[in-house]
Amino acid sequence: MQGIIGIDSRPFIRRVIKRDGNDGEFKSVLGIAVRVKDYETFDKEYKEAMEFAFSSFGLKKEYRYYCINDLKDNPKIWEILNKFSEKISPHIERVHVFYCLFSRKRLPRIKIYGRLAEREQIKLSIPDINHDKFISRYITNSFPGICAWRLMEYLSPGNVQFHIDSYESHICEAEEELEKGKFTRFIFPSGDCINPIISTADLLIGLLDYRLEVKQDLLIFENIRPLFPEFGDRLLVYPILNKHLPKITPLDKVITDNTSVLKHPVYWIFKGGEDINAGTLKRSETYRNLLDVIAHKGGCAKLFDKKNDPDFIKPGDFGVFFNQSGEESIKTYRKIGKIMNPLNIDLLVVKETNKV
Repeated sequence: MQGIIGIDSRPFIRRVIKRDGNDGEFKSVLGIAVRVKDYETFDKEYKEAMEFAFSSFGLKKEYRYYCINDLKDNPKIWEILNKFSEKISPHIERVHVFYCLFSRKRLPRIKIYGRLAEREQIKLSIPDINHDKFISRYITNSFPGICAWRLMEYLSPGNVQFHIDSYESHICEAEEELEKGKFTRFIFPSGDCINPIISTADLLIGLLDYRLEVKQDLLIFENIRPLFPEFGDRLLVYPILNKHLPKITPLDKVITDNTSVLKHPVYWIFKGGEDINAGTLKRSETYRNLLDVIAHKGGCAKLFDKKNDPDFIKPGDFGVFFNQSGEESIKTYRKIGKIMNPLNIDLLVVKETNKV
């Protein structure tokens, strides 16, 4: 049986006082990869740990799996996460922590899109980028893949598979090596809401950020392991440094290929028309409740992109529609052999329907 490694990441930002006395920001990215023996067993252990964490404070769970955003307004957020980490830690084989720490002094500018310039025989108008923009535009968006790439040399393809929260970036050498590798990997859009291992990674990132802030510790190697005594020597730390830049710097304006490795069945979500934009939908309670329904059923959820997604529909996938326009789109795709089982959002998310 293959072990599972679930990966998630998020930006890390701290306000700092610069040498000239002005306010500034320290920007980095945190990633965590959680390794467990198998999905089914850990799923049960996750449920027990989360119920223990909530019940310890007289609270009831609302969702099957939690992301840090679900708890941000809960006054007991850190107490809940401390209890969860304590309870779940014996059931985790390894916690791999990643962070980026690039030297601004040694590398004030970073060259990008070199392969594009060489292939097209052109001189790029903006061939380089500064430290902060590099992290914000490229590293933050691609960090889950970078974490998986960083782990590859320590793992055997036959022993583990990757479950990775969705990310999108321009191609780099690290991503190419990950795609060419023999590891089984699955991408989960909104994975921290529908996959217990990715959820655990996301919650531990939030907890790490919080514990660093409480201790007022810097984001450096020696400060991380002592913050998680519950994992002991099962917690390993991997800084991403200047020496890794040739591998993780974008080479071309080619988007990473993640749709082909979505975890099926996919619940393709048809929002129908332009009345609601994707961002508004994803921030809605309806969408969060829909993710919870899908979490109980397995697979993953993705807003349907008519330009890129039709070729990746597989037998057993579902089409979730919000209105008649969405339903008609699903029927149209079925007529050309792109078979999805249609699902009405009103029947899936009963809680929201009853509020109308």
